Amino acid sequence: MNRHRDRRRRRASATTEYSQSAPSIPGTVDPAVLFGAALPSQARRKLDQLSRQVEERLALVLTGEVDDPHVSALTLLGVEPEPGSGNLVVVLALPIGAGGEEAELALRRLDALRPYLRSEIAGAIHRKRTPNLVFRVVPAPRGPGGANDNDEEVEP
Repeated sequence: MNRHRDRRRRRASATTEYSQSAPSIPGTVDPAVLFGAALPSQARRKLDQLSRQVEERLALVLTGEVDDPHVSALTLLGVEPEPGSGNLVVVLALPIGAGGEEAELALRRLDALRPYLRSEIAGAIHRKRTPNLVFRVVPAPRGPGGANDNDEEVEP
């Protein structure tokens, strides 16, 4: 069998965007050491594809299939892969005017729904493993030139 001999001949290319030599400026740190090497384009594309698939399915499930008003009121802003792990970070926005207690309540409800959401994602994607979900709730985004809390409404 040539399989083992062929494996020994092939070497993983250690090409990164960062130099592996000593830094030229004293006190600087090589970014590859801190953040790891840059992902190959195919791996990056696959992560982006997975994020889009999960985002599409979660948008449908959170708006139509979840009966919890605290979770349904959240707006899905995006899904991002967490660097160096199999986790996906789901970024959700609170409704306008919601406070810290609302964010904590929404996170607890999302944690309780995590197994259901993962099963829905598993049915929508064609992967060997379903990624773990990490939820991040942020305040409602403000539009450009939008009103802030200190503005008063003017009656005609």
